[in-house]
Amino acid sequence: MDSILKRIKEIAQQEGLSVTALEAAIGASKGVFSRALANGTDIQSKWVVKLAENYPHYSAEWLLKGEGEMKKADILTDLPENYSPPETSKLTDELIHTLKQVISSQETTIRSQEITIDALKQRIAALEQAK
Repeated sequence: MDSILKRIKEIAQQEGLSVTALEAAIGASKGVFSRALANGTDIQSKWVVKLAENYPHYSAEWLLKGEGEMKKADILTDLPENYSPPETSKLTDELIHTLKQVISSQETTIRSQEITIDALKQRIAALEQAK
């Protein structure tokens, strides 16, 4: 089972958490991941976004597609002691690339939240009409 759910379970193990504790850590209802794992069903994308937001040291590409390294390399703290910086433009390019990835992730989160807000507004309007 090479799926996003398997990778979510791997994150829980890496963090020393049960799947249920991981659900709680991101604000998901008990069973969101564990039921999907048990039944082989899908999960809502908002939970994947929440997971990526709360555990940013895991690669989103790895989480979504299973490609690349599980954990992101931290270009600022994972440097060896004898590190001598490359030419400034290369470091700047890497930093810009990393920042673009962060911005893209945040834009995805914002879009997801906008959808949730719109749905909640519609639900509120429907409930107010039903009064």
